[in-house]
Amino acid sequence: MFTFFAVALGIFAVLTLIFLAVPVRLRLTFSDRKRSLTLSWLVMDVEGNLKEKTLRLSVFDQGIITKRFKKSEEDSKKTKEEKLREKRKAEKKKSKLSLLDLWLKRELVLRVIWVALRFVLDLLRAIRWDKLGLEVDVATPDPALTGILYGQLCALKHSADYLLPNAQVRVQPDFVNQLPRGSAETVFSIRPVNVVVPVSKMFLALPKMQIVKTLIEIKRR
Repeated sequence: MFTFFAVALGIFAVLTLIFLAVPVRLRLTFSDRKRSLTLSWLVMDVEGNLKEKTLRLSVFDQGIITKRFKKSEEDSKKTKEEKLREKRKAEKKKSKLSLLDLWLKRELVLRVIWVALRFVLDLLRAIRWDKLGLEVDVATPDPALTGILYGQLCALKHSADYLLPNAQVRVQPDFVNQLPRGSAETVFSIRPVNVVVPVSKMFLALPKMQIVKTLIEIKRR
């Protein structure tokens, strides 16, 4: 029995270390055909396509769930007056927190803001910028102007290669089309273990009891 629990505990510890050590990657892609945001971790990918308005969950690169966001028929039939009424009702249901409350609780507010800023800074330090890809097809109605712009962008590309050695920038002229085209892709990553420390520091530093008491006072009005 003891051996079984020891093995189970060891497996759990190994899986926990794997989960915390494997980085979570965020990929942003912008082009004429695709505008997407993809979150990847282990064997799972969650992709939100802003152009097609779809959300897709994939495991081992196989689509499992695909959800398309469309306006419902009820929302499309709503008149401007009905939308205005709903907006006014939503404004009435808003929090009763006023500027006077913020001023009276300024010490608490400033402390929360300071803790939040420290959390954001710690999180930014943990984020790694893995990739930056940029492709530009220079095109104008005038081929001579296209050549001039291509030469200027090539000079900027050499500067970018020096400042951002990990960036992949490609510039090429297009004397057939009259409008420029391009695409951009960037990838950020962060290990879950690097999120645990900032979250723990923020949780311990926040004046939790004061925040709860203040919210209860505002809700009772």
